[in-house]
Amino acid sequence: MAARESLLVVVQRYGEEIVGGAETLARAVTERLAERMDVEVATTTALDYWTWANHYPPGDALVRGVPVHRFPTVRERSRDFQAFSRRVLLESHALAAERKWIGDQGPDAPGLHEWLLREGTRFDVALFFGYLYAPTALGLPLLPDRAVLMPAAHDEPAIRLASYRALFHLPRAFSFSTEEERDLVHRLFPLTARVPHDVIGVGIDGPPAPTDPARFRSRFGASKPFVLYFGRLSTAKGTDELVAHWQSLKARGAVGDWELVLAGKAEVDIPKGADIRYVGYVDDQTKWDMLAACEALVMPSRLESLSIVVLEAWLCGKPVIVHAACAPVVGQLRRASGGLAYDGEAELGEALAMLAADAGLRERLGASGKGYVESRYRWPVIVDKYLDLFAEIRFARGGR
Repeated sequence: MAARESLLVVVQRYGEEIVGGAETLARAVTERLAERMDVEVATTTALDYWTWANHYPPGDALVRGVPVHRFPTVRERSRDFQAFSRRVLLESHALAAERKWIGDQGPDAPGLHEWLLREGTRFDVALFFGYLYAPTALGLPLLPDRAVLMPAAHDEPAIRLASYRALFHLPRAFSFSTEEERDLVHRLFPLTARVPHDVIGVGIDGPPAPTDPARFRSRFGASKPFVLYFGRLSTAKGTDELVAHWQSLKARGAVGDWELVLAGKAEVDIPKGADIRYVGYVDDQTKWDMLAACEALVMPSRLESLSIVVLEAWLCGKPVIVHAACAPVVGQLRRASGGLAYDGEAELGEALAMLAADAGLRERLGASGKGYVESRYRWPVIVDKYLDLFAEIRFARGGR
């Protein structure tokens, strides 16, 4: 029997405790591809994406059966990084400042790059998740002949830095999450349109056990109908703006007796009152119970290449409300006919009022979203797309 092909996955953080973003996508894809390939992961010991403080023990570990090589960070992100970042991203600067910005942003784990240089060529394919951080920005150029980039690209100032221009022309293939992400990359870097690529995304599994909305309501005392936000609670994700809009709408009686339930790690202050319920970090089963219990999911982020929780809400037959400035998620919304988009407080209020007043509308939008997920985001389809993309790389390298 022929030997299985080998895959190296490179990502800045990796662990079961890490929720959201490219890291969640990376782990989900890794575990599924490990059923068909010999897969290993190279990452850092960091858990927190902002400080990059060492958390996991350095060295080798098994995470759900996948070998993981973790390398320590040698410094945490400096307190003045945001001020330096604004100068680099918004003002004229030298190329040296960009290179310093990538290093300062981190995670700074030189042992990871040394390992890639030493060990990376023993893998048939190297799959890098996220263009922004140092493991990809500095690591992908070490393995360009076998690199696939899942960029998690947003229309943001960083992607226009000259230092990333070279990076986007190195991979042998691209895996995109949505058509909008693909179009953005091809527009900014026209030559990448000639490189093998596919819009792949992620597979969505159902809940680990049957959902129980009453179990969630009983545990957290949530008796009112509610709209749910699930994920990182931060300025970057738009949750502080969402909360401000909600407070104003609630004060004007625009959202009736609905509550706003917030779940996830809070990086901003969560006010009390105004029918805002913060439940903190929850386990996977509780997440699915919440999705089954909510009336709708709201996703206020402007910067997403793919929203997994939106797909999960649709799988539960729930409508979603998304920010109109997030083109990839709005594109999914339109293809799925699974919800409403808003721009600003007034439109958010209108969307909430429409859904609150019409249970049939909620049901129709949720059912349409569920059909969309079941047709496009099941794991057998996703895995086959990745394997086909990897085959193109091997063919280009003469069968290796």
